[in-house]
Amino acid sequence: MSQDPKPSRGMPRSLIYAMIPIGFVLLVLILVLSGFWTQETVDEPNTVVEEPLHPID
Repeated sequence: MSQDPKPSRGMPRSLIYAMIPIGFVLLVLILVLSGFWTQETVDEPNTVVEEPLHPID
């Protein structure tokens, strides 16, 4: 008689090997999207226009 194989504990190796690149892609997406919403916008610098104190007539 052959013995029945014992059920392995934990997750199968193929699932763990698939989770490694999926986790990496999710991490990259989170970093990219969080950087997208926290990106600072640069306003144009204000230009100062000086008016003469006494206009020339």
